[in-house]
Amino acid sequence: MTAEGRVLDDLDAIDLAIVRLLQDQGRTTNAHIARTLGVSEPTVRKRIDRLMADEIIKVVAVLNPRKTGYATDVLVGISVEPGSLLTVGEALSRCEEVVYLGYTTGRHDILVEMLFRDDEALFEFLNSRLPPLGPIIGTETYHVLRTGKINYDWKLPIEFGTAGAREAHRLPDGWAQEMSGGDGSEAAASPLTQ
Repeated sequence: MTAEGRVLDDLDAIDLAIVRLLQDQGRTTNAHIARTLGVSEPTVRKRIDRLMADEIIKVVAVLNPRKTGYATDVLVGISVEPGSLLTVGEALSRCEEVVYLGYTTGRHDILVEMLFRDDEALFEFLNSRLPPLGPIIGTETYHVLRTGKINYDWKLPIEFGTAGAREAHRLPDGWAQEMSGGDGSEAAASPLTQ
């Protein structure tokens, strides 16, 4: 456990299985998760509450921008004057169009992903609203034509869970047997190893 609290490596097999089930279907009920894992519903509720309190998971509705009228998706690389990185970054993070902001090394100091209704709104932002945010040296804008993968599609790597699947003492009775298919091999359908 780190000074900031638990991280993914600190989770036990049941926590990881809960995360996997929620990733597959965010509206899965605590009762369904409890039945699937062979634990009590209060146990699931407490574990989900702790996962959220530790900021390991966040349960939200994610909009598909293409279905909301925000069809102009851009990545903007921003270079700033030395010493102004955080000032510009914090100002950008307050812009409602910014959906991602990262401080980077290399060609640009800041990389943001932004969504706009149309190219005219993008132009207005770049021309009128971006310059007053701080000492910006330059920008490079990339128009995203099509998205092949979005970060909320990311699933836990296989490595998370395979070791836990072998630690039967950390799982409810019968869970390790069910996951292993009875012969010691791990079942592909298990939430723990998906």
